[in-house]
Amino acid sequence: MNELTNGISIYVEDSGKTFHTLNDWDLALSNNNYIGDPEMETTYIQVPGRDGLIDASEIVSGRRIYTRRELAFELGGKRNRHNWDGVISALRNEIHGRICRLTLDNDEAYFWRGRTFIQGFDRFRDLGTFTLAVPNADPYKYDVQSSTDPWLWDPFNFETGVITQTGSHVIDGSGSITIPHGHMLTCPDIVVSDKLSANFYVTFKGSTYELAQGSNRIPSIMVGGEQQAELEFTGSATVQIVYRGGSL
Repeated sequence: MNELTNGISIYVEDSGKTFHTLNDWDLALSNNNYIGDPEMETTYIQVPGRDGLIDASEIVSGRRIYTRRELAFELGGKRNRHNWDGVISALRNEIHGRICRLTLDNDEAYFWRGRTFIQGFDRFRDLGTFTLAVPNADPYKYDVQSSTDPWLWDPFNFETGVITQTGSHVIDGSGSITIPHGHMLTCPDIVVSDKLSANFYVTFKGSTYELAQGSNRIPSIMVGGEQQAELEFTGSATVQIVYRGGSL
């Protein structure tokens, strides 16, 4: 079991830089209520003469839709009090207002994603504190590993994790790929290579779609939800199903 270090790994998407709040900045996480509740998109209809409201929240999509959640990590550390202004400026230059992926030391299999800000900086003598805020984070935390990443056992949670690795599949005439169930529906990238037949098709829930060489995204094909998904292929090619799972 990994020892908890009470820190956060931060990957900045546009710069490609990675930081750890404790190892690189000597800043410790001090609060426990840093993950807000996911906000669900709801629609209620009031009908005159009828008791109660009609819950129409899932009529359009057929499933629960979540819009956002708020993250607020309170960080603190000690520096010479005269150095704090320069330290905060340096941190803002690296991450303030940028889209980041944040992985907690005690939840290494997932990352949270959103535009990140440094807010409420204050200092008392040598102690400086501020909030690492993601006011509109994505509602789901994402699997660190996508379906095509090399498998790593260390961050995997055997109690709550879902193995999503599917690898490459050679389809010769016909074949199927089963995508395991998960917690978050997502539209996968169906990558076709080494296409040998003139036409190559995928069938999902009774509907058939033609696939081109390269990347294919079909909005009506969704995988990774509460039920496993079966994709049936016709033709000859190599296929990869690229997606990233998630959890509330």
